[in-house]
Amino acid sequence: MTEKEFNQKVEDMAARFEHRVETAADHLDKGITRKYDKSPLFRFAARGTSIAAEIGLLFSAKHLADKGYRTAAMWCVGLGIAGLAAELLWILVFRRKR
Repeated sequence: MTEKEFNQKVEDMAARFEHRVETAADHLDKGITRKYDKSPLFRFAARGTSIAAEIGLLFSAKHLADKGYRTAAMWCVGLGIAGLAAELLWILVFRRKR
């Protein structure tokens, strides 16, 4: 097998792998979107997890600031506040009608 043939086989395998990964990711995305649209419990859990992560960023910022990592702490505060503001805006603007 020549180097050119070997490279072609590797590229073909990589292309097949990439196609499989993209297909699986698309299937997962569609499944999660369908579940999010149809299940209030799933929406509640997803939003709760997101809010918990943002609050975790705020607590982490305090810990980082105490250790002297002020730049990292400021990033955590900024991201936590931005995330919480986005969640609040999402809840207020896109409230589901019952």
